[in-house]
Amino acid sequence: MDQIQIITNQIIILTLLGLTGFVAGKTGFLPENSHKYISALILKITMPFLIFTTMGNYTFTRETLTNGLYIFIFGVIFIFIAGVIALGQCKVLKIKEKTKNIYIAQSMFGNVIFMAYPLLKAMYGDIGIVYAIFFNIANDAILWTLGIYLFNKHNTKNWKDNLLHLINPNTLAFLGGITMIFLKFQFKIETTYAFKQIWSVFYEAFNGLGHTTIYLSMVFIGLILSGIKITDFNEIVSKLKYFVLSLFKLLIVPFAAMLFFTVTKGVFNSFVVKIVVLQLAMPASTIVSALALQYDSDYNAATEGIFVSTILSIFTLPLIVYLLG
Repeated sequence: MDQIQIITNQIIILTLLGLTGFVAGKTGFLPENSHKYISALILKITMPFLIFTTMGNYTFTRETLTNGLYIFIFGVIFIFIAGVIALGQCKVLKIKEKTKNIYIAQSMFGNVIFMAYPLLKAMYGDIGIVYAIFFNIANDAILWTLGIYLFNKHNTKNWKDNLLHLINPNTLAFLGGITMIFLKFQFKIETTYAFKQIWSVFYEAFNGLGHTTIYLSMVFIGLILSGIKITDFNEIVSKLKYFVLSLFKLLIVPFAAMLFFTVTKGVFNSFVVKIVVLQLAMPASTIVSALALQYDSDYNAATEGIFVSTILSIFTLPLIVYLLG
């Protein structure tokens, strides 16, 4: 019951943050096009610092690395499975290319930091965060490579131009985090006096800045939603596809993972099972909408999809937690 309450509270918090942006947009409290500047701030400053400071602040043991490796591998596998399922859904629903890429991205990439980290910390303590970061590494590795390709695919047919977009502040932050983990594990640099002093100052300065991403992302979503208008009943009906796509993301893929782990019961550590399933069950990532705007993709579809999946997750996440036992 406590775990279900934690999940519900976190979703309510995110919704309230989104409503703040929504009200600010509807009332004109913020200047026109504020969402564009907030998007740039997230993608070019706060998110890179969040990625680097989160990855760089952990010290991993061999045991956590073993379990973490399994989480990383299964994360990659099931994220791609989610993408394949979403591709099939888009073909059935006859969704056009620009919007299709957004739906695929939303099905693949969940809110694995902003919602998952607080939840897993509250449910499992520090070990929940330690293992969650491995899934996040898998998620980020795909998000900042294939994800960027999907967001920018409609702009050009030249694959070389698309690949150039893989070089961005977030991929650089990710590579920096990977390097930090390697140096700490291989050379124990975190035990040196110089590293402790430098990292302490750096972490204090930029970790807090990075964590503003959660608030800025939800305000950004609220601002975008405030500009979306539904004019007639047919338009409402057309948006029912969000429910179908969201339910597949929130239930079908996690159920597939649970089925796999049931068949292989006892082979993997219980934390591997719980972290993978819960991360897969997270609603669509808030970063998707910011990326959609940055790369001139269908950010209206992105924000509407995030809104629907987040609301639905109020009911689906407690169910997943209950089934995990």
